[in-house]
Amino acid sequence: MTSNLQGMALNLPAPLAKTADAALPIRYENALTRESLAQAAAGGTARLQDTLSLELGRLGSVSYLRELGGAEPQVLRGAIAVGPGAGGTVVLPDEGVSANVQLGTFDVDAWQQALTRVFNAEAVTPASASAPAVEGAAATAPAVLGYMPTVLALRARQVAGEGRTLHNVVVGGSRDGPTWRANVTADELDGYVEYRQPQGAGAGRFHARLARLNIAAAAANQVEALLEQQPGNIPALDVVVEDFELKGRKLGRLEIDASNRGAATVAREGGVREWRLNRLTLTTPDATFTASGNWAALSVQSPPASANPRLVIKAAERRRTAMKFKLEIADAGQLLTRFGMKDIVRRGRGTMEGNVAWVGSPLALDYPTLTGGFSVNVESGQFMKADPGLAKLLGVLSLQSLPRRLALDFRDVFSDGFAFDFVRGDLTIEQGMAATNNLQMKGVNAAVLMEGKADIARETQDLKVVVVPEINAGTASLVATVINPALGLGTFLAQMFLREPLMKAATQEFHVDGTWADPRVTRVGRNGAVPAAR
Repeated sequence: MTSNLQGMALNLPAPLAKTADAALPIRYENALTRESLAQAAAGGTARLQDTLSLELGRLGSVSYLRELGGAEPQVLRGAIAVGPGAGGTVVLPDEGVSANVQLGTFDVDAWQQALTRVFNAEAVTPASASAPAVEGAAATAPAVLGYMPTVLALRARQVAGEGRTLHNVVVGGSRDGPTWRANVTADELDGYVEYRQPQGAGAGRFHARLARLNIAAAAANQVEALLEQQPGNIPALDVVVEDFELKGRKLGRLEIDASNRGAATVAREGGVREWRLNRLTLTTPDATFTASGNWAALSVQSPPASANPRLVIKAAERRRTAMKFKLEIADAGQLLTRFGMKDIVRRGRGTMEGNVAWVGSPLALDYPTLTGGFSVNVESGQFMKADPGLAKLLGVLSLQSLPRRLALDFRDVFSDGFAFDFVRGDLTIEQGMAATNNLQMKGVNAAVLMEGKADIARETQDLKVVVVPEINAGTASLVATVINPALGLGTFLAQMFLREPLMKAATQEFHVDGTWADPRVTRVGRNGAVPAAR
C-alpha cells in the first residue's frame, strides 16, 4: 500500500505529526518470505514467516521479520530508524530489534501516550496517568513488547520526560524484557541508568549510577510539579550521584533509596498510600546529611454536605512530608558558603539532628506548615562581622547588633564577631514558628543565653538575650551545665544566681524583636524596666 496521506491528520509526536492537508509519502508492505512461500507450495508443516515494513518519506522506516501460527505473530528480528534521512530500507540485525533515532526533540511522555492509543490502553502505561486504575498496569503487553527495541542508539538536542528536559543527549541502551539499561551522556548528567517498567502492582524501579547530575532551578520546579500531580506513578529509586548540583549549588555525593506504596499496594496490604524515603545521604567536604522519612496522603475527615466539591477534592489530595535527619558538620562556615551565605560563620564543627514535617512535596519546603524539632551542638567557631540582612537569623545570633544599637561597651566581646567554644540548644517548630528556651553560647569573654521565638516564614523574632560579659569560675559553671528544656532559661538563671550572687550584677538582659534583616534591640533593667532602647 502506498499513499501521500493527504486528507489524513496524524496525531503523533514530532516528527510524525501532520495536518490533514499536508503530504507525507507512506509505503506499507506485508508479505510471506520466499522460504515460507516455497514451504507453503510444497505443503510443509513448519511455521510460516513474514516481513512487515513501513516507510514514512525520509522521516523513518520500520522493518520486522515475524513468525506466524500462534495467537499473535512473534517478532524474530527488527530494525527501526527515525530522523531526517531515515527513510528507505533498513538492515535487520542478527538478533533482536535495533533502533537508531536522531531527532531535534524527543518527548518520551508523548510517545508513551501515542503507543497507548495505537496498541491499546492496557499496552503501555502513560507517564502522565494518575488515576488509581492505571497504577500497576503492565507497562507493555507481551505482544507489543516484541516490537519494541532491544538495542537503542539515540541522539537528540532535547529529550523531555517525567518532568525534566535533557539537552544534547547521546544514549546507547538495551532492553531485556521489561528492563531498560543505558549509558547516557547529556549536558545535565553522565552515567549508567536502568529502568524496570511496572509489572503487576507497582510503579516500576529506577536505578542509576551517575558521575554527575545537574538539576537547574527550572528543572527542579518541573520535578516539584510532577510530584504534586502524580505520586502514584513515581517509581522506586536507587540512585547514586558522585557530583550532584541542585539549583546552582554543588551538594557533593548523593545517595537515594526510596520506594512507592501506591493505591494498588495499599488496597492489597493495607496501610497508607506513601512514597517512602528509606535513605537520603548528601556528602560534601563540609558536612554529611542523612535522612529518612515518607510522603503520605493526609487523612481527611468526611466533608459536610454543603462543602464546595472542588475544595473537598483538593483537600483530599493533600500530602505531608515527614523526615528524620542528622547533619554532621565538619566546617560550618564552608557549609553556609556553599548555600550562598558567605562570611557569616568561620569554622565550626558539630551536629544538628531531629524531625521535621510539612504539607507538600519533599522538594517544596512549606514554612507556614513546618513542624518538628531538632537539637544543635556546634563547637569552635566564630560569627563574622556580616550584614544581618545577609546572615538572616544568624546575624541576630551573632549579637553584632548589641554594640551597634546600644551605647554599651561590649566591643571586646562582639565587635570582631563573637568567637564561641560552642553553640548548643533545642528548638521546636510549630506551624513555621521556631522556639527555644535553652540556647547557650560560650565564648572567651562572654556567656550568652537565649530564649524566645522566630517566625521562619515572616523572618521576624521575639528573643530574650542574657549576656554575662566576663568569664570566671562562676560564669564557666553557668555554661558548663546543659539547660534542661523542661526547666527553661528563667528557672536555670534563678538557681544559678542563688549559687553565684555576684554573677547577677554583671549580667545584662536584652529584648530583640523586629525583622531578621533589621533587628530592634532593647536593654531590659533588673526589674523589667527599659533604661535604654534603640
